[in-house]
Amino acid sequence: MESTCDLIIDSLKEEPIGETDYFIWFITDIGIVALFKKNEHFETYSSNVEIEANKISLDITKEEKDYIKIKEKQLFLFYS
Repeated sequence: MESTCDLIIDSLKEEPIGETDYFIWFITDIGIVALFKKNEHFETYSSNVEIEANKISLDITKEEKDYIKIKEKQLFLFYS
């Protein structure tokens, strides 16, 4: 998991592909990352992530979704 976390953290230094109300979106070597912007309840993020992905023309409905917390950052990782 350490190398996965390193890949994600490095990708967060790059230019995001989009920003929505609850997330900043990034492309990584292992998938798409939806970085949480605010400090809301997890359920709020989980219920809004697909809606917000559609706002920036991402179809994540067929992707696997993992919740990850790295160094105070919370995110969803979407991958095939």
